[in-house]
Amino acid sequence: MSNNFCDSHTQESTSLKTPQVDKSSLGNLRILVVDDNIDCLYLVKVIFEEYQAQVKTVTSVVQAIEAIEESKPDVLISDICMQGKDGYSLIRSIRRKEAKIGGFLPALALTGYAHPQARAKAFEAGFQELIFKPFDPDKLVAEVAKLTRVCYSSINKQTFLLNSVSVMETYKQVSINTKKVVNCQCIN
Repeated sequence: MSNNFCDSHTQESTSLKTPQVDKSSLGNLRILVVDDNIDCLYLVKVIFEEYQAQVKTVTSVVQAIEAIEESKPDVLISDICMQGKDGYSLIRSIRRKEAKIGGFLPALALTGYAHPQARAKAFEAGFQELIFKPFDPDKLVAEVAKLTRVCYSSINKQTFLLNSVSVMETYKQVSINTKKVVNCQCIN
């Protein structure tokens, strides 16, 4: 029996051992999960609640935009292929927003349709990570932990604005006219 969940047409191969994340290390992290598959939504919610994260689930892009504006999540996990608007349109909509209202929200894409350009297309749209379904729960947790450590390692959570250039210290990103041009990762 496999430990991978949310059946799909393909599976991502993992040759490296996934780092283990301490059960309390994601405590109080606010996660927004978007997927039109109710079973997958429930599974992801249960996985992260075991790590004491606060998880909100929604089934559409419209609901996700509303949830981001209302609850200001710390990280987004979104399916790509959904009915109506897809995950690409969601992340593009988020990235067009000003930094102070969620424009630099750390985001991980989930997809069941692996093709050679899937990762590049997800990154180009604005996601920082992509995981293929079916997924390994430990890998999903590790990637979210990595994303949030990278994005929230700074104590100074200010955005510095100079004309059309913004430097968002919280997310380690530089934007010009709200278009991300640099994504810096902290090296420990």
